[in-house]
Amino acid sequence: MTGSELASAAPWLAYGHPAWMIAALGLCSFALRIGLSLRRARRARQPAPRRGRALHLRVAKIGVTLALTGAVLGPLSVALLRDWTPMSSLHGLLGGIAAVLFAGAALQGRRLERGDGAVRNTHALLGGAAVTIALAAAIAGLVLLP
Repeated sequence: MTGSELASAAPWLAYGHPAWMIAALGLCSFALRIGLSLRRARRARQPAPRRGRALHLRVAKIGVTLALTGAVLGPLSVALLRDWTPMSSLHGLLGGIAAVLFAGAALQGRRLERGDGAVRNTHALLGGAAVTIALAAAIAGLVLLP
């Protein structure tokens, strides 16, 4: 793609990151919902939803992978397609914080998956905070759309 072709496609390409992140945030929100249902069942000493843990793991792994990939693609999009300074907006700051929280939730989730129940509350706190901050980042990013 030549420079002029890239420049004419840039407005449309600028929607790639938001679309990617909407999918990631949707999956992460769904994983959070499943995780909360597992937590409620455990605290009520009731059986967990059937195949809930497996579904939570599958959806969360995909969602967090997409979110962390999108956290890298966003600053690249800003620098290469829009000629802005990466991470110079509230959206960038919140997105960076959300990425760190998602990574932390994933690392604690990995420990939990391997049997370390002591990290369960930390995992839940980080996951919930990650989705909440990511939603705030999405709202802050609306003003940046072309």
